[in-house]
Order: sequence, then C-alpha cells, then structure tokens
Amino acid sequence: MIKIAVLITCHNRIQKTQTCLKSLFKQKKIENINLKVFLVDDGSTDGTKEYIKKEFSNVNLIIGNGNLFWGGGMFLAWETALKNDIEYDYFLWINDDTFLFEDAIFTLLASKKNDDDIVTGSICDPNTKKRTYGGAINEKKFFRPFKYKVVDVNGSPQEIDTINGNLVLIPYKAYDKVGKFDKNFFHAFGDVDYSLRARKKNIKILLTPTHVGTCERSDKNSEIKYLKDIFNVKSLPPKVWFRVCLKHGGSLWLFHFFYRFVNLTFKILINNFITTKKIRP
Repeated sequence: MIKIAVLITCHNRIQKTQTCLKSLFKQKKIENINLKVFLVDDGSTDGTKEYIKKEFSNVNLIIGNGNLFWGGGMFLAWETALKNDIEYDYFLWINDDTFLFEDAIFTLLASKKNDDDIVTGSICDPNTKKRTYGGAINEKKFFRPFKYKVVDVNGSPQEIDTINGNLVLIPYKAYDKVGKFDKNFFHAFGDVDYSLRARKKNIKILLTPTHVGTCERSDKNSEIKYLKDIFNVKSLPPKVWFRVCLKHGGSLWLFHFFYRFVNLTFKILINNFITTKKIRP
C-alpha cells in the first residue's frame, strides 16, 4: 500500500476548497493508495472549517492564525504530517484552487523514473485548455542566470528546473535530502525555491506528459508575464529578492544585479531627458 500525505492550505474561498477536495476524493486507479489529507485553514471566516468538519471528517483539519499565507500554511501542514504515526511514501502539494482530473495522481506516479524524482502536474485553463501552471527550464544565460522558459506538455515526462506548487508529488526520499519549505518565503516563491534546492541535490524534477487538472491564472495575464514573475525584482520585495539572489544566483547573481541596476538607471536617465526636453521653452 502506497501512503501519500496530501498537503493543502486554504483561506476564505470555500467553494474552491470544496471542489478541490471533491476532485481529490474522486481519483481513479488508486486502489493501492492510502491518502491522508492535512489541510490548514488559515483563519477563514466563510465557514470553511465548519464545512470540512461536517463533509470531510476524514481530513486532518489544522487551524492557522490567519497570517500563514501559502508558504506558512504548507509548512505547518507538512510538519503536522511528519508528526503523524504513519511513515509516508510521498507528500502531495495541492492548491485549493486546483481541480484534479480523475487520473491525476495515477499520472503523477506513472511519470516517475527514479525513486527520488519530484513530479509536478501540468495544469490548464478550464475553458481554453491552455497550460496555466506547471514548470520551466533554466536557459542558462550568463548575464541572466534567472532566465527561464516555460515548458508545455508533449505526451512524455520532461525534465524541468522550477515548479509551480499547484500539484507536486514529492517522494520521501527527495524530502529526506531537501527538507521542508524555507519559511522565509512564507507568502510567495516557496515552490520555486524548493525546486531549485532539489536541483542542487541532483534530484530530477519531471513535468507530467499531459494536463492533470484545471486552474485559472490568478492574474489573467500572458505567458510573458508568468516568465517575468518567476524572478522579477518588481514582483518580489527587496528582502526576498536579495535572498533569492544570494541563495540561488551563485557567482552570477552580482552580474545579474548589476545588469538590472544599469538597465534601470539608463531608463530613468532617458525618461528624465525626454521629460526635460518637453518642458523646455
């Protein structure tokens, strides 16, 4: 029997949490799998915890303080699962706004090649069926060490470097090498950080060959916006950005930061020049 600890965090979106859990418990081809759900309700006031207690009594409900955000909630769910008497074979991250296809877990498991492979699910838009979340590969640009390219499904498992945390299967053997989330990324970036830490441990990360669930993009923007959001100084607080650079940029992060600084300075100078020229009599 394969034992999987499912880790979920939610906050005030009861309908999405309901649909997510229903899709999880409708999985097929998992007769030899034991799922145990650890769900952190981070201070919801919309009746989420009451609903879960009533309709999903088999879910291990953990009450947060309302300030955990995604990373903090997932960290707490993971810690709670590890304190359980059961020794799990896998940990499965699921975002509560991600709705699984009936063969999602089967596909995740079937995509593995090695015992410690991490597998992330490719997620698509429910209407257009275009990929919304999944993973990306590092294009290894010298002056842009954080340049990544999003990967789409092609019918076979593909190696990638970074992941979105919507649906991720982590074997215990991978966890044993990488550990849990970095609590410094409590609001965002914890999933990308985790995948980069795994790659440093020579753990392979694979993308499922097909889409395994649906989730709308929260910002409704294009793939270009998504690429920029992975490592964008404008989308990350300065403290987080510097931590990312120091932790994952290696010796190239100084070049990358210098490139950003010069580029920004040049734009400011040009804008000031144009503005001054316009107002000159």
